[in-house]
Amino acid sequence: MITSTRNERVRAAAALHRSRERRLAARHLVEGPRALGAAIAAGVVEQVFATPDAAADLVVPTGVDLLLVADHVLDHLADARTPQGIVGVARTPVADPEVLASGRLIVVLDGVADPGNAGTIVRTADAAGADGVVLTAGSVDAYAPKVVRASAGSVHHLPVLTGLTLREALSACRRTPARSAPEGPRPVQVVGLDGAGERNVFDLARDDTGMVLVLGNEAHGLSADARGQVDVLARVPIVGRAESLNVAAAAAVAIYAVAGPWD
Repeated sequence: MITSTRNERVRAAAALHRSRERRLAARHLVEGPRALGAAIAAGVVEQVFATPDAAADLVVPTGVDLLLVADHVLDHLADARTPQGIVGVARTPVADPEVLASGRLIVVLDGVADPGNAGTIVRTADAAGADGVVLTAGSVDAYAPKVVRASAGSVHHLPVLTGLTLREALSACRRTPARSAPEGPRPVQVVGLDGAGERNVFDLARDDTGMVLVLGNEAHGLSADARGQVDVLARVPIVGRAESLNVAAAAAVAIYAVAGPWD
């Protein structure tokens, strides 16, 4: 039983609350049974810290260190206000950029800053069958604890690419996959979600071409630069008296609208 927050392993794990340490270590924290289960299934978990109560029903694979800790140590490692008794340390996966050139539906977050919104959008993209998600260089860290928790494990279900500029991401999406024979850029439609968009998002039909959905910052929406890079601006229709939708809610509607047709 680890009872001190000064324990070497505890201190190394707690350091992963900082983005710089996550980047240097190529590791991140995974909190709660659902997110941890997804990370274990993905084969990226190295350590699990758990209170005795939480560990009673926990099964970890061979090769994963299970460390029992006192409640106050778990509280020190956890990010949530009401911890669920389990925090894991996982390797941060490196997604293959080739998915951008071959995916039928890619969701790009450009300047999305709130971790709860980012994680929720990743979860929605996963649920709707998207092939990958990009968080551009100006967005929140995809593996910050709040993002991982809000995604409910979806950051470990589908490729999540980070560090690209919007221009780099869209260029990769328009590139012909390396394994394909045809020359030149592949047909792809890049849609920017915007409250003043000229198209209704429900009128956009996805056929055999790729679809890229670009979402902007919570407060400011798509930047002027982003508007100049998309093919079409589309809106989620507002028919009631609400002024607008939060970006995660708008993203959910738009992702399902363009991911169809549905049976």
